[in-house]
Amino acid sequence: MLTKKNNVLLLAIGAAFVILLLRLFQLQVVEGARYRKMAAENAAKTVLAPAPRGIIYDRNGRVMVANRPIFSVQVLPELLASADTGKRDRILNKLGELLGEKIEVKVSAGRPIIVKNNIPPEVAVRIEEQKAALEGVVVSVMPVRYYPHGSVASHLLGYVGEIEADDLKRLKGEGYRLGDSVGKDGVEKLYDRLIRGIDGGKKIEVDAFGTPIRLLESLDPVPGADVKLTIDLDLQLAAEKALQGKNGAVVILDPNSGEVLALVSHPGYDPNLFINPLDKSKWWALTSKSHPFMNRALAIYPPGSIFKVVTMSAALTENLAKTDEIFNCPGFYKINNRYASCWKTTGHGRLTLLEGLTQSCDVVFYELGRRLGADRLAAYAKNYGLGERTGIDLPQEKKGLIPTTEWKKKIWGESWYDGDSINYGIGQGFVQVTPLQMAAVYGTIAVGKRMKPYVVQEIKGRDGELLYQGKQEELGRAPVAWNTLSAIRSALKEVVARATGIAARVPGIPAAGKTGTAENPGLPHAWFLCYAPVDEPKIVIASFVEHGQHGDRSAAYVARDILTWYRDNRLPETSGEADSDQAEAGTKEAFDTR
Repeated sequence: MLTKKNNVLLLAIGAAFVILLLRLFQLQVVEGARYRKMAAENAAKTVLAPAPRGIIYDRNGRVMVANRPIFSVQVLPELLASADTGKRDRILNKLGELLGEKIEVKVSAGRPIIVKNNIPPEVAVRIEEQKAALEGVVVSVMPVRYYPHGSVASHLLGYVGEIEADDLKRLKGEGYRLGDSVGKDGVEKLYDRLIRGIDGGKKIEVDAFGTPIRLLESLDPVPGADVKLTIDLDLQLAAEKALQGKNGAVVILDPNSGEVLALVSHPGYDPNLFINPLDKSKWWALTSKSHPFMNRALAIYPPGSIFKVVTMSAALTENLAKTDEIFNCPGFYKINNRYASCWKTTGHGRLTLLEGLTQSCDVVFYELGRRLGADRLAAYAKNYGLGERTGIDLPQEKKGLIPTTEWKKKIWGESWYDGDSINYGIGQGFVQVTPLQMAAVYGTIAVGKRMKPYVVQEIKGRDGELLYQGKQEELGRAPVAWNTLSAIRSALKEVVARATGIAARVPGIPAAGKTGTAENPGLPHAWFLCYAPVDEPKIVIASFVEHGQHGDRSAAYVARDILTWYRDNRLPETSGEADSDQAEAGTKEAFDTR
């Protein structure tokens, strides 16, 4: 006969069985798939095979970035997490002896850890020969980035390195993982998703100690898409050589399409250095230079006299001056109780507005700046694309600064004065621009339209599928009438023919341009902007030399060397001073039918 006490005991036992059955149902049915997956992962580990990144070519099919195979040593996470610390230490010490260095690794979150990349082939062979004593150690062949031209175009191409924590957090949902290599700057960074490819790997069965037993599955990696740039590698090399030994930048554009034909920033760096992590001494040697990772082609500087084309555009269009108006330059400009000097302290004497641009007379442009004031100057500068990013497909681009009366009141808490306006007229004071922006301005003057600069022509998968197509995009037209544009061009042509830009005069390739010396704490910066040939512009060159002092010397010499190379290597032999009047008429017709 069951007692009350026995009933309670039976109920407790029954409840326990029910709980056990429910738990078994949860483990085997509800969460069965999860635990089967965990069991499979414990018995089989995947050694990743990184995908080779896409090849980067110049516009003519020349390789600018490729891949090369290296030997990599990895350890499986089971070895590091092993409870047998003695065995683990023996294996790592043995591996350290073979590599010739002490091995220090941390427990991995489930994926093999790279101990060392780029080991010599003979070391890889010795590790394989002693595989029995190196349980959990894997030697694999993996592709790494190779930049055959070293530091050439480094700021445009960028470099590759291991993904950082912040980027991983942001990109984890797109398939990026701890330990992945990603683009860190330039084209490598901006188009990383297309260039990086899809990793493959080998699934290896391991025993309870993490020792590989047999290969279960192998998945080939899918190479990344190939990139064709707008860059002309030979012209890039010529521009690099022309700027050699100087800090600064060169930008060369096709003004008709917006294609970037060359982009140089000095000092640069060799992207090949980042194949292996840099030790402190190498990092210090690299960064002790003058900001080698800053892309000076996209950085901001005061423009100086190269800005005078904007001032002249505004003054003529607003009917505040005429091309034949006579100005007098005694070597200084008096405003209230202040005297502002002209660069030619003895003065230019009496000269027209056009001659004022040709001779870069500061007194003429002080007066134009005063007549215009900040806001009218700003309106024309912005219509030329200044004060905003050009939209080039590269990181690091700065907006620059085109000041207005409202801006000064907001930032400085002050009114705008005539003294600010005269500085504005010669490209000094608050105004800041990038070499790329100024190349676009002079490209607009050269052909009458403002094109968006771009560096990637197309990206194709290895199967030939077009994944991305760069396109020519017109952002606007020159903010002046045809006769004004023609007058500016005429004055710029004379700059190179007989005035401050004569250092860039190259027989056989007539150019139009403007020098600039931008005041700066310390030594002034030097500028030279030009386009050529004047009758049918094919290139625009922005040459900028940090602390180069005089645009008619250092910066103009850089452009001269580039123009000489371009004439000898890219122009037909019949090119020269051809029928510029006929070409001018043809350009006017295109301008009028906009």
